[in-house]
Amino acid sequence: MSDPLTKILVIDDEPANLRLLRRVLGDEYEVFTAGGGQEGLAVLKQEDIALIITDQRMPGMSGVQVLEASMRIRPDAIKILLTGYTDIQALIDAINSGNVYKYIQKPWDAEDLKLTVKRAVETYNLRRRNEQLVIQLKGALDQLETVSIGTIRALADALDAKCDYTSGHSLRVSRYALTIGKQVGMTDQELRDLEIAGILHDIGKIGVPESILWKPARLDPEEQKIMSIHPVRSAQMIEDIPVLKQSRLWVLHHHEYLDGSGYPDHLQGDDIPIGARIILVADAYDAMTSDRPYRKSIGYEKASAELLKYSGRQFDQQLVKALLDVVGEKGEKLTSEGIPESFLGLKLSAIDPLQSGKQYLAESARKAQAEKLESAPGAA
Repeated sequence: MSDPLTKILVIDDEPANLRLLRRVLGDEYEVFTAGGGQEGLAVLKQEDIALIITDQRMPGMSGVQVLEASMRIRPDAIKILLTGYTDIQALIDAINSGNVYKYIQKPWDAEDLKLTVKRAVETYNLRRRNEQLVIQLKGALDQLETVSIGTIRALADALDAKCDYTSGHSLRVSRYALTIGKQVGMTDQELRDLEIAGILHDIGKIGVPESILWKPARLDPEEQKIMSIHPVRSAQMIEDIPVLKQSRLWVLHHHEYLDGSGYPDHLQGDDIPIGARIILVADAYDAMTSDRPYRKSIGYEKASAELLKYSGRQFDQQLVKALLDVVGEKGEKLTSEGIPESFLGLKLSAIDPLQSGKQYLAESARKAQAEKLESAPGAA
């Protein structure tokens, strides 16, 4: 038996447009249509709609108003706005408020529309899978006195699925952290707790919008504020598990800086737990030597220079030295064999952190093509 088709709702006050959209999308999706905002909201109450496509200019309710009202009925549904050039300020306001996934400018191209819808449905399905996985994992963790290897790995995989540019980041951070922990003489139990904290340090980013995680530029102050909440969220996700008490503390404070300028509690110096200081160094090293949406890797040598430059202000100097003693200031000693074995038995397929970011790059290429089509002569 085949899987049921994804349900899409199309709202437009022009019957001809509804017929055309149904014809373009009907082969791949179950398409519901509505001739206005109130009719569309009634459909949302009856059907599990994954994607809403609405015209902006309609009598009674505008497209933006419909999408805002839909948040109370189907908050998880992906939202696409069809608009003319004169509606540009309305759609900017809607996008900034977080209600619109994409806008499509009229006159739209059928192939471009189908590609946008496909990406939107993929995003919806990915979010649903992540949400279900987190709920399942949280329920399982609440019943456990010990933490299984599979659960730890599944949590890391859930975050990797959110944005493939960070794929493998948590596992690499955990290994760099183990490298430092062994150098400074941590006990086996401390190293176990450290590895868990390294794997789970960013799990709270599951709740951060993709528009922020995938932004191809530096975050603005408001976006940075949203991002800075993730250590607290990460800690909250594991706070009820007794065996993770120590790991939770290190996760919570892994963005505290020695000079007190970090977050969330602006701790200073030795008031920052040792495990948190270790994860900060490991996290920064992997971030700088990995490709990210907003910049390419700066390389091992420059990353080492940055760690040394900010030692004593941001990073613990002893911990930076411990890492570089093992990996080399140019990364010349960095091999899979030179990294400590996992205490949890997790496999690290490769220490090379450079990621292709195929999902991100494909979406960037799609946006660039859409912009090119919109700016072409006669596209208005």
